[in-house]
Amino acid sequence: MADPYRQFFVDADKDNSGHLTLDELTLVLRKKGYKGTDEEIKAMFGASDNSGDNKISLEEYLIAMGQLPPKDHKSAAMRSAFRAFDKDGSGSIDRHELHAVLNEFRQTYSEADAARIIELGDTDSSGSLDYEEFIAKAFGGSD
Repeated sequence: MADPYRQFFVDADKDNSGHLTLDELTLVLRKKGYKGTDEEIKAMFGASDNSGDNKISLEEYLIAMGQLPPKDHKSAAMRSAFRAFDKDGSGSIDRHELHAVLNEFRQTYSEADAARIIELGDTDSSGSLDYEEFIAKAFGGSD
């Protein structure tokens, strides 16, 4: 018998692009009897789209289904954390974004504190943290 997770992905990928769109995921979930709301499906989709490209790759899908090894889960978690900090989707985190996220966590950091944190991790002197800098500073290494 074929792997049911891979088979679900293949069945959902109607255009054979190798990625699932929100529409493809919604269609196959409804076809299989899922009764959740469109908002719940959208939330599932967003949680699975670790790359932020509005598509779910097979790898992202298998990570979301718990079918890939812990290393892949760590990578997905790190990318998800980065995307949460990168409020404007620019691919980097500036001091304003960092300060906003710290405030969301009810941390008492000033703009100056956020600027200093950025400065400590900003290896290319860009004034912001790109993905690699963020991972090195926040998680102590690369994915």
